[in-house]
Amino acid sequence: MFTLSRYICRLYRHLIIMKAFPKIILLFMAVDWPLYMRRQMVISMAESAKKLGSTVVAVNRPLCPFSTYLTKRHRFSELFGRAKLERLSDNLYRFSPKYFIYDQIANYVPVFERFNIALLRRSYYRLKKRLNIDESNPLIWFNYPQQGYVARLFDKSFSVFELYDYLSDVNGEQSKSVIKLEKKLRRNVNLLVTTSSKLQASYGPNYKKSYMLGNGIDRETFLNLSDISREIFHPISNIQSPRLGYAGMVSDRIDWKLIHALAEREPEWNFIFVGKIQSSPAINRIAQLKNVHFPGEFSHDLVPSLLNSFDVGIMPYRVNEFFDYVNPLKFYEFAAAGLPTVSSTIDELKHHPEQFIDIIPNDPKKWHRALQSKINCDKKITKEIGVNIARNYIWEDMLETLLNKIKDDYL
Repeated sequence: MFTLSRYICRLYRHLIIMKAFPKIILLFMAVDWPLYMRRQMVISMAESAKKLGSTVVAVNRPLCPFSTYLTKRHRFSELFGRAKLERLSDNLYRFSPKYFIYDQIANYVPVFERFNIALLRRSYYRLKKRLNIDESNPLIWFNYPQQGYVARLFDKSFSVFELYDYLSDVNGEQSKSVIKLEKKLRRNVNLLVTTSSKLQASYGPNYKKSYMLGNGIDRETFLNLSDISREIFHPISNIQSPRLGYAGMVSDRIDWKLIHALAEREPEWNFIFVGKIQSSPAINRIAQLKNVHFPGEFSHDLVPSLLNSFDVGIMPYRVNEFFDYVNPLKFYEFAAAGLPTVSSTIDELKHHPEQFIDIIPNDPKKWHRALQSKINCDKKITKEIGVNIARNYIWEDMLETLLNKIKDDYL
C-alpha cells in the first residue's frame, strides 16, 4: 500500500510539472529567419519541445511602420493586414508581428518601449487564438540585449537570454550602449544560456541562474554528414586537391593576411571560401590570387556534399576578444563530416583531440606545418574521431536536456 501511495504521489507531481511547462515558446530572433544563423537549433528545439507539449514560435524582427520601407522593402506589404503566421513544421511556426517604433530607438525612450510592449502583447493574444493554444505565460527566449524588453512582456513568463557571441563586433570592440542594455536586462531574465565556457565564466555570475549549453548540430545534418557515400559539391569539383575549405560568412572576420601568406607560399594548394561574401578591400585583393576561390552562397542541404569536397577544413579567424569567446557552429559540421581541421586559437575547442583539430596561432609558418600534417593524415582515423566528437553535440539531445532542466529545476 505504501509503495502504491508513493507511486501515486510521484505520478501526481509529474502531471503537475508537465502542466506547468508553457505550451508556447516565443523565440525572438536577432534577425529575420532567412538570415538567422541558428535556424537548425530552432528546428531542433521544436522537436524537443514537442515532447513537453509545447509549440515553438520563431518571431521575426517586428516591423516598424517608420523604418520598414527604408530597411526592409521586401517586407513592406506586411505592414498592412494582420501579422503574418507561417507553419514551418508540425511544431514550429514563424510569426511576423509589428511594433510602434524600431527598438534601437525605443530602448532610449521609455514611453516608446511601453508602446512596443503593448503592441507585441496584443499580437501574442491574437497569435494564441490563431494557434488555438491557451497559454497566458509563454516561455520567452531571446538573443540580443537590444531585445531585453521582451522579458517584460508577461509578468509570470519564464525568460531565457541566450548569449551565443561575445558582446562586441568582430573587431573585438564593445558598444557602451549594448553593455548598458545587457546590464539593464539582467534583473528580468530568469536564465542565461551560453555557448562557451568563457562566456559562461564572464557573464554567468551576473544572472539569477545560468546554463552552459554549447553549440552543436541537428541530428539530420549529423546523419547526412557522417554518410561516407555522399557526392562532391559540383561547383568546386574541378578545383584540384588539396582543397582547404571554409564554409560560412565570408567577411573580415577571417585573417586575410594569413591566407594571403599561405596562398603565396603554396601555389598548388587551393583555398576555398564558400558562402555569402561581405565585400572588403582585403577580400578584393586576395581574390586576385589564382589559388583562392569564392564559389558563392550555398543552401543548408548542400553542406554534406560541400564538406565532402574539402581535404582539410580551416577556421582562420582574426585574433581578438570576440573570437576568444566563440564556439563555432561550423566546427561541429566539420567533425560530423570527419574533416580534419586547422583553426585559429579558440579556447573552447582545445579539449578536442589533436589528431582531428590543430589549434594554431595565426603565424603562417605554424599554419603551414599544421595544414601539411592534416593534408597527409589518415582520413579514416580522422573520420572516426570527428564523428565521435559530433555525436556528443546533437541539438535535439542538448535541448531536450535543457528544457527538462527548466521544467524540473527552474520553473
